[in-house]
Amino acid sequence: MTTVRSVRLLASAALAGVFLLAGCGGSDQGPSSDTSSTGSGAASADLPTASGEFGEAPTLTFPDGDAPTDLQVEVLSEGDGAVVDPGAAVAASYLGQVWGSDTSFDESYSRGKPSLFSLSSVVAGWTQGIPDHTVGSRLLISIPPDLGYGEDGNAQAGIGGEDTIVFVVDIVTAYNVGDTGQADAQVVTDPAQLPVTIEGALGAPATFTVNAGAAAPAEAQLIRIADGTGETTAAGQQVAVAFVATYWDNTGTESSWTPSEGSVGGPLVSNLGGGTVFDLAIGVPVGSRVLLTALASADSPALVVLVDILGVV
Repeated sequence: MTTVRSVRLLASAALAGVFLLAGCGGSDQGPSSDTSSTGSGAASADLPTASGEFGEAPTLTFPDGDAPTDLQVEVLSEGDGAVVDPGAAVAASYLGQVWGSDTSFDESYSRGKPSLFSLSSVVAGWTQGIPDHTVGSRLLISIPPDLGYGEDGNAQAGIGGEDTIVFVVDIVTAYNVGDTGQADAQVVTDPAQLPVTIEGALGAPATFTVNAGAAAPAEAQLIRIADGTGETTAAGQQVAVAFVATYWDNTGTESSWTPSEGSVGGPLVSNLGGGTVFDLAIGVPVGSRVLLTALASADSPALVVLVDILGVV
């Protein structure tokens, strides 16, 4: 039987427009003691310097000498927002260059808005290097090959298998593992009319079971449980969601709030309009709680996903 984990994989597959998320190996690694931070504004003789302030496109200047062989994280300026947890979904502006190169292989500043991504779905240098820093911070991250694109590199970006890659990252927003929709969202569907029984109030992590005897869906559908007051989602945006999912026979449950063994969990990110079950949530306000159902496949029953919409970019 297909596992509910395929919901995460399907969501990630819809993010091909963000280069950093394409073909990244080793991204499931958690925080590591290899990560070092030189502190806010501290100088480092063996790291590049970056021009500009938070939110401004930087220019990197590389020092003479070889790149560090381990992961290095320097706080160029420290924000006063929430601390980013492992597994968070993060909106960030960034620029990436191969060590010593004069040009970037990817950057978000020219696109006019940050990119949204799960720290479970990016290069391991980001997975390890961004947690424990605060929203509003500008980081300089030097990533050795084994925590970047590995020995195969990334030919499309001009990254070789022995290349160290360097990023300037501005952390704009973060959605952490325990985050939920609005506690004061407006209830629009009587819980007694739902095909599931939910445990967990609005504004709190939730679980649910499909009611005995409930008819399996004849089509994919969205049920709006409670409407938030945030921005209305639209096709073409990236959305961060907290979720709990199961099959119609109540097997294979997975939750972003209660990670499975060996996983940090956390919100997932999907491109709205990218062909996933989360496309059903287009037109729903941020802060809402909804129930999504996808049809049965040849090897699994219908899928049911309880979703809190955390944010969009």
